[in-house]
Amino acid sequence: MTDTPIIQLVNVTKTYHLESGDFTALNDVTLDIRENDFVAIMGPSGSGKSTMMNQLGILDVPTSGTLYIAGKDVAKMTPLERTHMRRDTIGYIFQKFYLIPLLSAYENVEYPLILKYKKHDSTGRAADLLEQVGIDKDMSAHRPTQLSGGQQQRVAIARALVNDPKILLCDEPTGNLDRKTGLQIMDILCDLHSKGKTVIIVTHDPKIAEYAQRTIRLDDGRIVES
Repeated sequence: MTDTPIIQLVNVTKTYHLESGDFTALNDVTLDIRENDFVAIMGPSGSGKSTMMNQLGILDVPTSGTLYIAGKDVAKMTPLERTHMRRDTIGYIFQKFYLIPLLSAYENVEYPLILKYKKHDSTGRAADLLEQVGIDKDMSAHRPTQLSGGQQQRVAIARALVNDPKILLCDEPTGNLDRKTGLQIMDILCDLHSKGKTVIIVTHDPKIAEYAQRTIRLDDGRIVES
């Protein structure tokens, strides 16, 4: 671990140019997130949470200001370099799971390894991760539609971990789950944080935000509390 933030936003503004006029979704945001932080991002609808997630996930670049991920200025990277950073440095966990419906649970977790190494997993990593999140060999053979919401989210977490990212970016990861299952998912994320992962979670739920060490509140594209 170093003193350099793993994520750093310096005066970041994101403006969208719409037919109805310019819309500033993030307004001069400065923020440091350090390695092994556990951060919750909250705010009302339209506060800039989704835009912030797109920035943190390198799905977009700032209109002005500077965004550093793992010490690199993302605006100065080539599209391929950004793609590789998304693949290798950031694990994504979404509210809607986004598993590939035609693939089994195991194949969904293995897929990022195939994209990276151009071959099937021979290390056992995909199977090990599924076991770690509570998906046994029989369930691993099931397609997503044959699994419960909680099981699908466990598969999605294993998929997010398969390339051993430093950062886990979680967008409402319990939003489609019942309370009990959601808390089980949060226990998994807490365990991953205890093992050194940087966890960033966007949530509307104050109870879920309580798991984080730090809560960042957005309103009208600005940080109002950190």
